[in-house]
Amino acid sequence: MRQRILLLDPDPAARASLSDLLSRHEYEVVAASSGRQMDRILSEIEIDIVVLDIMLPDEGGLSVCGRLRERTPSPGLVVVSALAEESDIVVGLEMGADDYLAKPYRPRELLARIRSVLRRRRDCARPGRDDDRFIVYRFNGWRLSVAAHQLLDPYGGVVDLSSAEFTLLLTLVSRPQQILTREQLMQGPRGGEGRVGPQQINVTMSRLRSKLSHVEGGRKLIRTVRYEGYLLAATVERVSAE
Repeated sequence: MRQRILLLDPDPAARASLSDLLSRHEYEVVAASSGRQMDRILSEIEIDIVVLDIMLPDEGGLSVCGRLRERTPSPGLVVVSALAEESDIVVGLEMGADDYLAKPYRPRELLARIRSVLRRRRDCARPGRDDDRFIVYRFNGWRLSVAAHQLLDPYGGVVDLSSAEFTLLLTLVSRPQQILTREQLMQGPRGGEGRVGPQQINVTMSRLRSKLSHVEGGRKLIRTVRYEGYLLAATVERVSAE
């Protein structure tokens, strides 16, 4: 079954061009020009990923990001925007986007970003070489479930993670107390390629630490090793999911 992409862009020419590109690469494409149209489509069919131009006529794009992240399950989300300052990118990722691409961009670069997000989401949901789907990682009272794609804090509270944050944390807990370079973090927990984009590492790491810091001592779980990389400073127990 072909994966389904929703293009949310007020520009009909941009929608037509991207729809043609993605269709030629075996994706099923549906299009919307407003947040209202997107809501109607999502109520009728399942969408794997949304490509969102953040400059919408009827609703702020960041508001749309928030509503998409409240859906269960939430689709992947790639934001495209003419706003290219680092602060704009940080805000977009903070609102739950899996990736952010500044305009102007090359269509094939967007295609690569879409493939990367879909691959991350697919790999988090399927068994790995060691049947990692049925593994739970325990560390300092936290529980990271691969099958449920879920992080629980020491008090049993659910910590909402984007797919990029989940992949980054899974990479760290799968090799605890080891320094991992940016390149290793980009490759993900199973040594794949391009699971977290190079521009995303710092922002995603900052967001992940912020979410961990809601529990006392959580921010110290991930250490920065200057000029080398990051490590998870905790003992990790790998157990079968119940």
